[in-house]
Amino acid sequence: MKVRNLNAARGLVVAVLLAVLAFVLLVQYAPDSVAFSPNNYGWNGLQGVASAYDVNFTMSLSSVPANGVLAVLQPNVNYSAADADSVRNFLMAGGTVLVADKSGYANSLLQGIGSSITIEKQFSIIDPVYDWKAASLPTALVIPGADAPAPYFQNVSGLALNQPSPLVLSSSEAVRVAATSQFSENQAGSKGPFTVVASQKMGSGTLIVVGDSQFLLNSEWSIADNKILVGNLFANGNVFVDASHWAANPLTSSTAQVKAGLRETYDAIAAGPLRYAFAVGLVLLGFVLVPTRVHDKPERRFEKSRSSTTPFNDRREGT
Repeated sequence: MKVRNLNAARGLVVAVLLAVLAFVLLVQYAPDSVAFSPNNYGWNGLQGVASAYDVNFTMSLSSVPANGVLAVLQPNVNYSAADADSVRNFLMAGGTVLVADKSGYANSLLQGIGSSITIEKQFSIIDPVYDWKAASLPTALVIPGADAPAPYFQNVSGLALNQPSPLVLSSSEAVRVAATSQFSENQAGSKGPFTVVASQKMGSGTLIVVGDSQFLLNSEWSIADNKILVGNLFANGNVFVDASHWAANPLTSSTAQVKAGLRETYDAIAAGPLRYAFAVGLVLLGFVLVPTRVHDKPERRFEKSRSSTTPFNDRREGT
């Protein structure tokens, strides 16, 4: 009975440990449906780019290092003057800013930093001739020589987009980089070509604006030459995605909060003398889980059975 109880206790401990391990792995690596999440394998996730490059999400625009790349992807909250100052300082110090947006919320940032590029949010573009899947998915052609002020466009000839918004360039400081074909048209009925990618030098840095919110998502980033452009931009490995201007994002979702709680628990265990107590606990648990051999009782029963007098023994003794 004691052996059975011990085995049952061991089984319970093992089951609890396996359940905790499965929960931690599930929370850490399970896919989610949050837009722009690195754990989102769907069309609106960033799993493809995040698995290929070291992509960091930030809630503080003032903390992005000057030699990095800041990606602004489809914000749905306007940028404040303080936000714009942080991004302008980042550009002046030599950083690169990629704005991928067709909603127009990024205009508050573009105006705040003094850019000559504006997104015409109300006029999405279709192209029945130059597209990669349907008329609403046009392919923009990179203008020859446009990579001079923005070397990130080297070896890039076409970019796959999804109902992009045209860009308006209000001064010669902004350079037209890519445009839709002459067969394209916008919702107002105007004929193309339309500028959909532009760049501008600001201080020692470079601003790149793409009139498409989905440019880096799983559904687009590997189409046409998008992957080449992403590689040219993110190759230095110091990439930061602005997560502070999304209503819902991978840093504030319920899954992210659980992950943060687990990380805090781990940090608490790993810090100070608590880690030694945890290590001792694991050793003791190991002793509990190691099975012990209990043979005394079976051997005594066997010996007792041999010493018992039976008719068979009587017959052998009588022979």
